[in-house]
Amino acid sequence: MKKSMLKKIGILMSAVMCVSLAGGCGKSAGSSESQETGNDQETNSSQDASSANADAAENDEEGSAPAEGEVTITWLNHYQEAGKQAWVEKCKEVFEEKYPNVTLNIETVGADSYTTILQTKLASDDAPAIFDLASNYDLSVYDEAGHLADLTGQPCLERVDSDLLLEGQIDGVQKGIPIEITGYGVFYNEEVFAENGVEIPTTLSEMQAVCETLSANGVQPFAAPFAEQWAFRYYLRAISDITCLMPDHSWNESKMDKTSTFSEDEKFQEAVETYFSFHEYWGEDPFGTSWEDAQAMVANKEAAMCIHGSWAVDGFLSHNPDCQIGVFPMPVSEDAKDTIMIKEPGQQLVLYNNGDAAQMEAAYDLYNTIYSEECMSAYAEEAHQMPSVVGSYNMLPALKTIVEYPADSSFMEAGITRTMTSEYEDILMEILINHSMGESFDMDGFCQEADAAFAAVE
Repeated sequence: MKKSMLKKIGILMSAVMCVSLAGGCGKSAGSSESQETGNDQETNSSQDASSANADAAENDEEGSAPAEGEVTITWLNHYQEAGKQAWVEKCKEVFEEKYPNVTLNIETVGADSYTTILQTKLASDDAPAIFDLASNYDLSVYDEAGHLADLTGQPCLERVDSDLLLEGQIDGVQKGIPIEITGYGVFYNEEVFAENGVEIPTTLSEMQAVCETLSANGVQPFAAPFAEQWAFRYYLRAISDITCLMPDHSWNESKMDKTSTFSEDEKFQEAVETYFSFHEYWGEDPFGTSWEDAQAMVANKEAAMCIHGSWAVDGFLSHNPDCQIGVFPMPVSEDAKDTIMIKEPGQQLVLYNNGDAAQMEAAYDLYNTIYSEECMSAYAEEAHQMPSVVGSYNMLPALKTIVEYPADSSFMEAGITRTMTSEYEDILMEILINHSMGESFDMDGFCQEADAAFAAVE
């Protein structure tokens, strides 16, 4: 990520904090000192954090008794799903039993308000000890603001899949650890495939044949939740990530900094053409179909497939606990070798860089507890996720399929800019939606409109 872009984002975030505090911008989180003394405090906080880091690691390895004195820390999250809430309570139970002198407060907020609440807390001396961030991009922003503690040397690092650790590193220093693996592909109802005699496709022509067979038998091939933009984007991303981002990890950045255009990008245009080639199989009203509707359609055999992320599996089961869900990568060409399972690090947990040594030690203890085998097993079984910690878990079959895809048939998107910022992505998706509503697709018009809209963003 370019430093200039990160600095701009950091400035914007600081402005948001200033407004929320009505003039409190001159104070750092967790301090009553002015910014002029911030450098000295940051050095002391770093030293305290490093000391607490080493102590926490030693305590974890030796199983020594917790420090004297009562401590209270907070875990801020937006896990509103029942399975994830049960998992958080499990972590709290395990942690407080091991460290009886520490009280863990769980604060769950809505996903839409999570970022605003987090930034307000960081700016108002009410920072949570632990919170989650969505990507390496977000990690850089919060790290530049001085909010993230160093995780180097923590015992849990040895348990995490090494392919994922790059996502949480800033200049080689571990500042976050992904808690899960996320997979993107075609999720399908196995019973529908079996009843219609179709098999998993590995090429574009085979995928077209599957759709034709299903349609001929009166089955809608895709449940397309295009009424919701966030859900719509995966129908393109399952293709463009393989054809554009995999060979060029800076692809998203090049579009945002205008060093490349859509009009000159033949690979991207091919991806869009592939995406739109399936439009006749999206159903009668894809742009009126919600994400909840799409999940219910696949779960209840009203549609055969849905292109989405691994979180969808739990959603399908919520509509029909008896449905059998499978997954395969979306074909992107006539070469089966190009049919790649997309994997990426999921959200990552970070620790607030607290100057209070006792608070910091308790936070490190909590962090290592969350990434323990016991808590990660609960994450797989209760939250229906794919833990980042290496182990043998009792997880749903479709998730197990994603995890077990071999490296040469997978694209692990770790440590790269996987998506555009929300500003750019919203622009691109809105234009793509508008051009996708007809029976034909004006590629030149779409690319020219997208290039002009991107150029207008400062």
